[in-house]
Amino acid sequence: MEKKPKVLVISYYWYPFAGVGTYRVSRFVKYLQRLGWEVVVLTAKKASSGHRSDPDDPLLARVKVYRSSIIEPTQLLSKKNSGKTSVTHNPSIFYAKNKGFLAKIAVWMRLNILIPDAKLTWKWFAVPLGRKVIKQEAPDIIFSTSPPPTTHRIAQQLASWSAIPWLADFRDPWTNIYYYDQTPLGTLAAKKNKRLEEKVIRSADKITVVNHGFFDELPDSIMAKMQRITNGYDPDHIQAQENIPHRNEGFTIRYFGSLKINQRPTAFLEALSRIENETPEIAHRIRFEFFGSLDSSVEAEIESICDNITFKRNEFIQHSDMMTLLPKSDLLLLSIGNSKNSNYALSTKVFEYMISGSKVLGIGPSQGAAAEVVAKTGIGKFFERDDTAGVYAYLITCFEAFNRDESPYINRNESMEKYSFNKLSQQLDSTMKELIR
Repeated sequence: MEKKPKVLVISYYWYPFAGVGTYRVSRFVKYLQRLGWEVVVLTAKKASSGHRSDPDDPLLARVKVYRSSIIEPTQLLSKKNSGKTSVTHNPSIFYAKNKGFLAKIAVWMRLNILIPDAKLTWKWFAVPLGRKVIKQEAPDIIFSTSPPPTTHRIAQQLASWSAIPWLADFRDPWTNIYYYDQTPLGTLAAKKNKRLEEKVIRSADKITVVNHGFFDELPDSIMAKMQRITNGYDPDHIQAQENIPHRNEGFTIRYFGSLKINQRPTAFLEALSRIENETPEIAHRIRFEFFGSLDSSVEAEIESICDNITFKRNEFIQHSDMMTLLPKSDLLLLSIGNSKNSNYALSTKVFEYMISGSKVLGIGPSQGAAAEVVAKTGIGKFFERDDTAGVYAYLITCFEAFNRDESPYINRNESMEKYSFNKLSQQLDSTMKELIR
């Protein structure tokens, strides 16, 4: 019997600490196993992800996982707020205008000391454990995924030590990450961060990115080993239309995930305010439900707007529960963060919304990658952050269709198929097998 190829996956996020970074890597792990790969995971004993979740597939539950210690420096400065995620762990801290003393210390440390990220101490423990794992498991290839970039620094050292091929996966940019727009690194810290990034992308045998534009201009030698593999959806999560009882008592808009201050959906909030003021008879039939982590200033603004409109704030829910609620929504809100790389943002949420059959209202660059996917697949409409009139008209149109009891279900089409993680993992499978030949 032919020996299965084996991959060592290095990811800060893994079950049960299932932050947003878990979805992409876990779908790759799931479908790589179906393609005949053996997978072992190197992760941290605990991750500051904000919520816990069990694997949603037996294949993921059976993965062999090695966990190393980590010292999270920002936890020493954490201030708990009514059981919510620590203020020092929320990226909105970089955007806050009136930071308290604790927050100022946390931001200064993060920008000037904790390079490349607040998880840098994980490398101290993960590299020694990783060497033991490599000796014991004898993987054919190393796959690391970021954020945080520390995962790539761990992989870089292990790949150099073992001479095993290494693929570095970027879910988000490194030095071009959105929160450095508002609070740039100090000169010395910026140079060090850039130097570390350059070492990683030069050392990796292959680089995969969710979208182009994550890095500044690169030499041809680096571009030649870069491959775009987008985020996508898990076809196993698609629910049969006939099993979805849809009708809600009121026109129900839902948002799932994190919404940081730089994602403030300005046009949507202003359109809600206009509905409140101009058409209270419609407003009292609208319900806005939020599930996840919501910036406190945006939450306060929504509460101040919603008088007739019902607003319900919920914490994170299990992924399976979210997938059940998605198709039962009359409209799904998507908001792209406002940064210099907004055009390239392509979160997994776009694709989970895609397979729900519900309409999508997107706020962000109308010429961006997310807007392009929404338009090509016909799942909804995208509006610029300041296009209040456009969002207002779209909300009224969707409400009127709901009021006429029209079926809101959007049929799946061929343009969606290429975003299936089944197909995306086939691309990754092919790339990794080329590296180990």
